[in-house]
Amino acid sequence: MIPKNGMNLQYLKEAFIRRFWYIVLPFFMVSIATVGYCLVVPRVFKAKTLILVEPQKVSREYVRSTVTVDLGDRLGTITQQIKNRTRLEKIINEYDLYPDIRAARTMTDAIEVFREEIETNVRRSSGRAGTGSFEIAYMNRDPVKARDVTNAIANFFIEDNLKLRELQATGTTRFLDHELERMKEVLRQKEENVRKFKEKYFGLMPEQMENNMSILTQLQRQLKSLNASIQQTKDRKVLLQTELSRLETLRADTGRPGDQDRELAADQGTLILEELRQQLQSLRSRYTDKHPDVLRLATKVDKLEKEQEARTLDTKSETPEVTPPPSEAQRLMLVQREDFLSQLKLIDKQLAALAREKRKTSGQIPKYGQRIEDGPKIEQMFVDLRRDYKEASENYQSLLEKKLQSELAENLERTKKGEQFTILEPANLPHKPFKPDVTKVLSIGLMMALACGLGLAFLREYLDPTFWSSKDLESAVELPVLVSVPIVNTNKERRWNLVKKAGAAGALFSMASVLFYALFLLWKKDPTAFPFPIG
Repeated sequence: MIPKNGMNLQYLKEAFIRRFWYIVLPFFMVSIATVGYCLVVPRVFKAKTLILVEPQKVSREYVRSTVTVDLGDRLGTITQQIKNRTRLEKIINEYDLYPDIRAARTMTDAIEVFREEIETNVRRSSGRAGTGSFEIAYMNRDPVKARDVTNAIANFFIEDNLKLRELQATGTTRFLDHELERMKEVLRQKEENVRKFKEKYFGLMPEQMENNMSILTQLQRQLKSLNASIQQTKDRKVLLQTELSRLETLRADTGRPGDQDRELAADQGTLILEELRQQLQSLRSRYTDKHPDVLRLATKVDKLEKEQEARTLDTKSETPEVTPPPSEAQRLMLVQREDFLSQLKLIDKQLAALAREKRKTSGQIPKYGQRIEDGPKIEQMFVDLRRDYKEASENYQSLLEKKLQSELAENLERTKKGEQFTILEPANLPHKPFKPDVTKVLSIGLMMALACGLGLAFLREYLDPTFWSSKDLESAVELPVLVSVPIVNTNKERRWNLVKKAGAAGALFSMASVLFYALFLLWKKDPTAFPFPIG
């Protein structure tokens, strides 16, 4: 029984003596069992190799790799490739792994165990995408096989990484090439649509609106000029018709020859000359001196003036008996009449030509006006069409640039100038088993043995109702103890106590010997399990 007033050093000492075997037996039993477990449990060795991820040897400013998968994701893909059944079965047969599992069960079971014993772990990252290092580990009971298989797996990682990067770069190039061909066809179709649109709406395109406005202005000016020309030509025609009527009247008044006729012819010639001069002055007020009508009329006026001067000289020099030919006035009027008629015909032709040109110009003005009116609608349609073409062209140029970059990246991977895996620390022969951790197992086992012994002793002391001292009895009944009788052993009891002590000592020595012997065997089997030298 544990005293109510608490435990002291004297009580602990007496309790330890009373419960000695409760402490010693569990301690030795658990300790021996722990050492035995460390002796019989199979050792598993773990080999590790560190692989460095080297960045590409060509500057990323010049060639950008198309393999942008994160290192962890890429390791996951490569790990799955390496852990496929064909690859693992090849390694198992090559290194004769798991013969007991293959003999007792199947190759599938051996492959599953193999997969569980392969570990990959990204240890650190240098901060740049795609760089860093990772660790590959493999566990096996044979340290030599653990080392060799780890190195073999590391080589597979390096080979598969090169193949995977090259495959991804090639796949990217093929995809971009296919998309480029498709976009080229789209761009060609857009160009054909633009060409057909321009052909269909020729003269209505936005860049032609300014030209249409200029042409419309010119046509309007031309129509105005034609109207003025037509009016002037009609005025000339009326004038000529008036002169022709007057000429016909003068011809009717001319009847007989003689002095009177000559005087009349002279007066008529003077009158005609004066009228022609007035016509010439009127034409010069409206046209320049190089105008055809002005030139023709000026020539006629000069001719008549010369004839008038010649007639005057002839009249002064001839005798009274000689007279000029009587038909001179009539001849002049006939010539004048023919000239007027030819001018009227020419004016009619000019009026007909001007009328045709006016109709043509008047027909073109609504056409160009309609073009200008339809311009904004056509421009909006063309803007939408051109926007689609521009987007297709930009997409094509972007894909073309990406394809060129992808081809450079593919050549980078083919020449092994891209990111690579390099074995930084190859797997060495492991000298210490990875599991079990004998030092840890022994430490935990000894602590559990001591805890079991002390716990069992405490439990037994706690459940024992015996009072081992008068003070314990007094504290329990709250009454003073008047007399206490000590234990008096007989000779037989004393001899028997000596035998029990000798047996206890022998048993204690035997258990200690067994424990130390087991520790010695463990040391012989695995000296690295002890943090301090033994023997």
